[in-house]
Amino acid sequence: MKRAKTLWMVALAVLLLVAGLYAGERRGVPAPAPAPARTAVEEIVLVANEVVEAFVRRDGERLAGRAHPHKGVRFSPYAYVDVEEDRVFQPAQLRHFWDDATVHVWGHADGSGEPIALTAAQYVERFVLDRDYRGAGRIGVNVDQQRGNTADNAAQAYPQGTRVEYYVEPAPGGGAAAFDWSALRLVFEQVDGRWLLVGVIHDQWTT
Repeated sequence: MKRAKTLWMVALAVLLLVAGLYAGERRGVPAPAPAPARTAVEEIVLVANEVVEAFVRRDGERLAGRAHPHKGVRFSPYAYVDVEEDRVFQPAQLRHFWDDATVHVWGHADGSGEPIALTAAQYVERFVLDRDYRGAGRIGVNVDQQRGNTADNAAQAYPQGTRVEYYVEPAPGGGAAAFDWSALRLVFEQVDGRWLLVGVIHDQWTT
């Protein structure tokens, strides 16, 4: 008898709970809020991190998938973007970026003025992955802070672009802060709702 009464009380409690929930919905009790959407800054930083990872993993297919389909990707070894002379690679070329044994001229070396003659893989090691930008202490979006003595004209060279900068300070004991710093700027343009890479700019102290 007691067992039957207990079961009946449990069933009644469940019915009351369901009825309360239903009544709450009828009264307009708000449902749990959906997770907030990513901000534009958060979204583009995630895309930039994906590009950095593609360079680290030597993943030409992934890099090509983020490249602008018509403008390609311009590589600038220093802060000043030379829209006439800096090398531009189209997505089809980026797919085979690390397999290309061709020695390209990417500009002229600071100080000596000698041509920067490197394969694509060599260029990446020297002017894209010279520091661990995945662990950069500062990541900024459209931050135009003049650090070296080379003019930073990225905003003018890419008037429709959004720039994500990875800045790495000197390692402790690694040199004077004014000289031993490095930055990587990735420039994106939005096409049909997607952030696509149009520029890779390396920056460092120059003479």
